[in-house]
Formats: sequence, C-alpha cells, structure tokens
Amino acid sequence: MRKLLISLLFVLLTCSATMARTSTLPDSREYKVLLKAENFASIRKGCELFWDLVERVAKDHDFRAQKIVKSSPNREICFIDSAAFDLNKKGFLLRIREKKDKAEMTLKFRATDLESAIIAPVEPAKQYGDDVSSEVDVVVKAATPVSIFSKSGKIENFKKLPDTIKDLQKYYPGLAKVGLKDSLKLATVNNISVIEQRILHGTIDFGFDKTKTLFSLWYKKGDSTPMVAEFSFKIKTEAYLKRGDSSSHNLIDNFFVDLVRRGKMFISSHQTKTGMIYQYQTDD
Repeated sequence: MRKLLISLLFVLLTCSATMARTSTLPDSREYKVLLKAENFASIRKGCELFWDLVERVAKDHDFRAQKIVKSSPNREICFIDSAAFDLNKKGFLLRIREKKDKAEMTLKFRATDLESAIIAPVEPAKQYGDDVSSEVDVVVKAATPVSIFSKSGKIENFKKLPDTIKDLQKYYPGLAKVGLKDSLKLATVNNISVIEQRILHGTIDFGFDKTKTLFSLWYKKGDSTPMVAEFSFKIKTEAYLKRGDSSSHNLIDNFFVDLVRRGKMFISSHQTKTGMIYQYQTDD
C-alpha cells in the first residue's frame, strides 16, 4: 500500500512539474529567416536552391530533411494602426488576414522578454471567444539566436474593421489599460495590402517529430514580383517536452544558426516581413 501511495505521489509531482513548465513556456517556437526577393523570380528555382542548402546543413547536424512540395491557398494580409503607428510603438500589431470568404483579426504583442509578453492584454472580449496563444520567434543576429516573445488574441467573427482605438477596445477591452487615446483613428499601414503565397516544401526530422517547413512570399497587391520571401518552421513546445529532452531546442538553434551562416548569399538584410510594411518607402 505504501509503495502504491509513493508511486501515486511521484506521478502527481511529475504532472505538476510538467504543467508548471508548459504554463510558463510559449506554445511554440518558430524559426524564421528572410530571403532576398530577387532569388524568387522563379519561385520553383528559388525554393529548390535554398532547400538544397537546408538538406546539407540538416545532414551535418544529424537531422534528416525530406522534400515534399505542396501549395496552400493564397491569403490577403494588411496591418491596421494610427497614422503615427501608436499601436506599434506600444509593442502591438493589429493584423487582418483574408482567405476566400473568411477573415480573421489578430492583436499581437511582441517583446524581448517572456514576462512582458505573458501579461500583454490581447484577450478578445468574451463574445468573440478565447483564442489566445503565445510564441517565441527565433531569428539570427550576429551569429546568435535571438528570441522575440509574443502573445496573440485572434477573432474570426468580427463584424467590421475598427475605425478608432475606442472601436478596437470593443474587440480587445484590455487595450483600455495601455494608455492610447480613444479618438485615435485607424487605417491600413502605409496603405499596403499584400498577397501571401505559401509553399510547404518539406519536413525536417529533429529526432522527436517531423517538422513542416514553409516558404512564404509576400507580393504587394497588384504586383507580380515578390517584395520579400521567408523560410520558416515551427516546433510545438509539447513535442520536445514529451521526449523529455529540454536541450532539444539548443540543438535546433545550432542548426538554424549554421543554416543562416552558410546561406549568406540568400539572406535579406531585413529582420521581419511586418517591419518591411511599416518601413515601406515609395519610389517617388
């Protein structure tokens, strides 16, 4: 009987520890690198050239990359903010995605520390559901993996785009705590809408699961050549925790840093796709 009680106690402690870890860790870890748009004049060639490098680097790190090409439906994307980008200055992004007849609105907060992201008030109002997630984006700067933490609240059944901060607070009431003027008018950032083309180009087996990889190409609406391309892959936190190996992401970090180092000829000097929209300059 005593052995049974000890066993049960051990199970409870283990479960509690796992729950504590997962409650403070982001839901996923996404690795992203921007690629030069000019290499994708031919999308097939651009993807294949970079994928060849992915396969070689993966092999050198004892991972296995397998090519499987599949396209996803295009999406239209824009960002909403004030004329002075007040949301962005506070660390927030308001993104609208449309695919076919469906649209979703996402309020995202980004920070360089996890604690700030966790407490960000991005939760939708109760009538719009509770779709809230957290993530860490990994980019490479000066040959070092850098983490950007984020928390997002998504709404799929919104009636109309908010015209002011006060309108936006009806969807995300927590924004009232941020200190933005209710009267601030909102509009599409730099009047840019982009068409996103997504290509699932294969998987990488990191030892605990096969992770899908994605090429994303952004076109300014109406243009036929991409303004930017991105290679990315996302790992769910629970995937490597189930394996019981907390160092898994360190091995993947090393692979990713090496991929960026050896792929210099492909890499764009920009850091994020969203940043390019906010910093967009016309040719005039």
